[in-house]
Amino acid sequence: MPSRTQLAITSEWESLDWLASARALVEWIDAIDLKNPIALVVRHSHRATLADYKQMVTGGLTELGKRTSFELGSRLPTKRSGSVFTSFVPRCAETAECMRKGFTDAGGSASAIESLDTLFGPEYSEEKVWENLQPDGRNVTEFVNKWADGRLGDGIEPFDSFQSRLRTDIVSRLTASRDSAMHIHVTHDLSLMSLKRSILRRPLTRVDREPYLGGIALARTGSGVSLFAGITGQSVNLKVDPQK
Repeated sequence: MPSRTQLAITSEWESLDWLASARALVEWIDAIDLKNPIALVVRHSHRATLADYKQMVTGGLTELGKRTSFELGSRLPTKRSGSVFTSFVPRCAETAECMRKGFTDAGGSASAIESLDTLFGPEYSEEKVWENLQPDGRNVTEFVNKWADGRLGDGIEPFDSFQSRLRTDIVSRLTASRDSAMHIHVTHDLSLMSLKRSILRRPLTRVDREPYLGGIALARTGSGVSLFAGITGQSVNLKVDPQK
């Protein structure tokens, strides 16, 4: 019989509105045949509100964030072999650690967690570029659109350059994967939203912003890549060139 604590965690998973995207991602992944490897790219879990740029780099998870990260990991299909990648920032690293523990406690097998620079964000030479992004990320879709359109100046890595690196880390690895592989990526609003804009090839709206633990899932198919966006429930088949 489940413990009272486990029942409470299950209740959180099923009732919290901001977990709707995560729940949809799990349901979509469960329906993908094991012969199709997948890549999951999610925003970190619940954190305290960030007040400034320094906290953007140092902020960690709340206890709720840790519990829900573990729960998401425990609900991923354990018949798949897992690899976990993360940004080095505490809230992402903690999310990745909790997800990996949830996955392995449920019977899954996952490799050691690897840090990827692209999951932190683009390279930049001028901190003033971040004046365009609210510390709590509420305007991240507008920021990504300005960046993609070249309106942030030379103080930040060009959008196309960053996308080439990010897609190499995520999409190229997926297209080269063996059957049943599952690559889990934990990142921030910025990398996730820029990847979504790049793959969908359209400007973002505020509706596109993923909540905590929300994101996108990609599955390699015979004709290319199938993408599912959790927050909108959008599923599309794409002819994906990892470099474009």
